[in-house]
Amino acid sequence: MSNNIAFTAPINPPGSTTITPEQVWNGLLLKIRSAETFVPAAIQSTKVISESVDPSTGNPVTVREVLFRESQKSVQETVTAFKATRVEFEQPDGSKVSNVLSVGAGGELYMTYIFEWRHPGASKEELAVLYEKEKKMSQMAVEGTIKALRELVEQKKL
Repeated sequence: MSNNIAFTAPINPPGSTTITPEQVWNGLLLKIRSAETFVPAAIQSTKVISESVDPSTGNPVTVREVLFRESQKSVQETVTAFKATRVEFEQPDGSKVSNVLSVGAGGELYMTYIFEWRHPGASKEELAVLYEKEKKMSQMAVEGTIKALRELVEQKKL
């Protein structure tokens, strides 16, 4: 059983300072190594275990361990960067998260997170409760990442 959720938000809403696609991409690369900078409410720490390149695609692959704040559970994730549009995170239970940078018809930038949370053995009722929690978390993660990107750009760190 799994919950599939996606949430999208504009990166440069009206009245905000413009963040470039390059700055967003650099931020997503930083997020691989330091998830807590972007989603501190969800992730307490990130430890990079290994870095390599997928020989068949040329994409960088990072194996990292993240400590989730609420559960205090460490999870090893395999993270693949697809320059310069998405970063995919895969957990040992098959759960997946994609961070996607996309462009709208008018050239506007969007950040979309796509979640596939696996819950083996969960009842329909349990899945429904988890879905509501995960839906809120997905919005928080996207908006929190954009806020962190904006702060890093203002501090001239991206």
